[in-house]
Amino acid sequence: MLEFIKGKITKVDKNKIIVEKDGFGILIYVPDCEKFSDEDKVYTVLKVKEEEIRVIGFKTQQEKELFNKLTQIHGVGEKHALAILGSFSVEEFIDIIDQSDIESLTKVQGVGKKTAQRIIVELKDKIDFPENSLIQDLVKTLINLGFDKDQSYKVVKEILKEEDNLEEVLKKAISTLASHT
Repeated sequence: MLEFIKGKITKVDKNKIIVEKDGFGILIYVPDCEKFSDEDKVYTVLKVKEEEIRVIGFKTQQEKELFNKLTQIHGVGEKHALAILGSFSVEEFIDIIDQSDIESLTKVQGVGKKTAQRIIVELKDKIDFPENSLIQDLVKTLINLGFDKDQSYKVVKEILKEEDNLEEVLKKAISTLASHT
């Protein structure tokens, strides 16, 4: 319904921004206001509850998709989802889910151990962003070559920060992993 808003950000508060568009000031709740610049595109979700209409905004489409997935989990509401997305980048959150890192999730205010476990169980293998699937494919290849899954994952993530050629990433990962064994 309201996919995104592009306009001038006129006010920034801790978890809220106001975007001016065509003479309107639209209050948008965000996980982290520091991600936005003066003139920005904000991906949005419109929430209607009883007598309240809220616009929730995100810097990227991936954040928006994660928010929607999180709020579909029993026990995870808007506040928890915003707190999680305000605490971690998309990449960090994907790492947490992939590595079943309950401890990191429980550091988010309001997220207990049971909720963290539920989030991980429900989102494991359901988050499929291009970078994540690339990492998964590379890790699967390395596992098939006999390398450890966790070590492969860490090495691939590290190499991808500096290298984007798939062949080179794979070569460097094999070299790095082989030198550790």
